[in-house]
Amino acid sequence: MMSMSPKILEESGCCDEKSIYADRTYLSMVIIAIAFSVLPKILQLSIKSSTTSLKEEAMFNAVAYVGLIKSTAWDEENTKVDDILLVTSGNSVYDCNETSGYRAGGMKGSRNCFHKKYASVLGSDSNDLDDMDDFITLNAKNSSSSRDYNLSVTENYIDDITLNATQYTIVYPPNATDTTNTKFITVTVQANKKGNVLGNSFVKILLLPKISGKSK
Repeated sequence: MMSMSPKILEESGCCDEKSIYADRTYLSMVIIAIAFSVLPKILQLSIKSSTTSLKEEAMFNAVAYVGLIKSTAWDEENTKVDDILLVTSGNSVYDCNETSGYRAGGMKGSRNCFHKKYASVLGSDSNDLDDMDDFITLNAKNSSSSRDYNLSVTENYIDDITLNATQYTIVYPPNATDTTNTKFITVTVQANKKGNVLGNSFVKILLLPKISGKSK
């Protein structure tokens, strides 16, 4: 398409040079106005996308952390013997018969409680991270110029689930004071930056590793 200079247009009687420059100025102003009206929305969407990405990253790390915890032994005693552990306040249907060495339904040669070991109190054992409750005192941290959050772990014993129950309600926070056959583990992501945007505890994952004495 052939273009014409302002001088040619003026000589042709179409319009003068001032009008052409004025039109161009108005057009530039319209383009700038559109840009300034769109840019805040783009920035807003960018911030929202960044926040979502951060939450998804934190969720992935929390899930990975849960997977790491699940890969360890149920209790410190299970790093020594592959036994069903005895507990002080569990549901009787899960009890392991100390005479026969088996839990109800157990078969000869299956997992047993011949060593008569009791589940441990919760807490880290020599910082070796070889069983689930060792992670209580370990706070993982992801920190950089754009993100800063901690992953913390809490663990409690809770009342055992009744075998014939059709519905089970978990008391939260857990209030069992003695050892049972069921542990309640929570992995929480705590924001150190942008807490007003993300929420202070913006990711929380619950894990219910049931049945005492689960080895690796």
